[in-house]
This record gives sequence, C-alpha cells and structure tokens, in this order.
Amino acid sequence: MTTPVNGAVLETRGLVTGYDEIAIVRGIDLVIRGGAVTSIIGPNGAGKSTALKALMGLLTPWEGEIWLNSEPITREAAHRRVTRGLAYVPQGRIVFPTMTVLENLEVGAFILRRQRARIEEALDRVLTLFPVLRARHRQLAGTLSGGEQQMLAIARGLMTTPQVLLLDEPSLGLSPRFVELVFAKLVELKAAGFTVAMVEQKASRALQVSDWGYVLNMGRIAFAGPAAELLADERVKRLYLGEGSGVTMAESIERAEDA
Repeated sequence: MTTPVNGAVLETRGLVTGYDEIAIVRGIDLVIRGGAVTSIIGPNGAGKSTALKALMGLLTPWEGEIWLNSEPITREAAHRRVTRGLAYVPQGRIVFPTMTVLENLEVGAFILRRQRARIEEALDRVLTLFPVLRARHRQLAGTLSGGEQQMLAIARGLMTTPQVLLLDEPSLGLSPRFVELVFAKLVELKAAGFTVAMVEQKASRALQVSDWGYVLNMGRIAFAGPAAELLADERVKRLYLGEGSGVTMAESIERAEDA
C-alpha cells in the first residue's frame, strides 16, 4: 500500500472506476487538503462526477486506494463514510419538496438523531451561514426558488459538520445571481473552517474561489496545482477555460490529449 500524503484529509492513489466494463476514471491521484477549497474541472465526460461518487463510496474502485485522515476507506460503504466525516451534495438541487426547510435540515443530521444538542448546534451554524433558510425554515422546500433549494441542499450536507464536503456541480441550472451567491458561500464555508471538494463546469469561476485545482480529461489528470497557477496557465486557459481559443470543446479535448 502506498503511503498517504502528510496533511491530506482525503486522498486517492491510482483510482480507477467506471460503469459496467467501461473505465471512466483511469488512474487518478487526488489530494484534498484540510481547510481548503479544491476544484475538479474539465470537459463533459472527463470523469469528474464519477470520481466524486467513488470518493463517497457510491461507486466501487476497480483499482487504487482512498484514504480519509490517513486511514484506508477504499472498500467502505457510503454510510460508513458519512459517519467518518464525508458529506455529498449531488447535482440537481435535490431536496425533499413536501418537507419544510427545517425538516430537510434535520434529515441531513440523521446520524446524530440521538444527539439533540449537536443537532441544535449544527442548525444554528448552517442557518447563520444561510440566513435565507432561517427566514424560510417553516416553508415547504418545494416552494423555494432554484437557488434557495441549492442553498438548502448544501446546508443539509453541512448538518453533520463533515470533515470534507463533496459538491457536484453546485451552480448547475442556477440564475447568474444565484451562481454568484453559491460561489460567495463557498468562500464563507472556507472561512468557517470547512474543507470542500467541488466538481464544477464553470471552471474559471470555480478556480477563482479555490485553493487547489485538478483538470480532468478523458478520465486522467491533465493539469494539477494551486488554483491561481492554473488560472494563469496559458494551456489551461486555451484548452479548458475558453479564453481566446476560438475552438469547440471537442477540439479542446483533442488538443489536450496531445498536450
């Protein structure tokens, strides 16, 4: 077994997984550092969401290893990873529409159901981070706007005070105003001490609020490093950030394979 990186909260080495017999993620090494926001970007079909599902235990790794706090969790079930400190917010603003905002949040704290004091502390914390939810805590989740539902989905993921919050496309389908609000909240989450790993299609904006970044292409890591360096890298800008390239995404993928 490979030795995990010192200081990594969540880490993979040589991760390979996919669906049926088709490998989507093809041997990637990720390091999610504590107290940081890490973005995983890349074109559609690059394996970003697949990698996130493998981290959460929703997909079984075919090869490679996953550690949480330097302890192997490669074969652990998803519910065990929740109790260890992972939380996952899938794409699509998934809430329980016929339950109130407060009830949705309490569902997020299900593993703490016998620890009411901790639930109350978590509620106060997330409602402070998301004041719109405090104002609407009695409202049915299905009557919230799309952006408010995404706030609720993220807040529900925070109810266990996770060591790592995994976000899959948090800005997907939102209006520009709520897109900016989501990214502003990510900055607040970091300031509050949370560790976030995020898959996001709005690559430039994601890197702007991140400390570290990974660019996936065809299931492999094409570029990795501090987010500010990726934003300044001419190859990353040309191939993945759509700055001055004048090429289609398909052409970008082909060029990245040759880079």
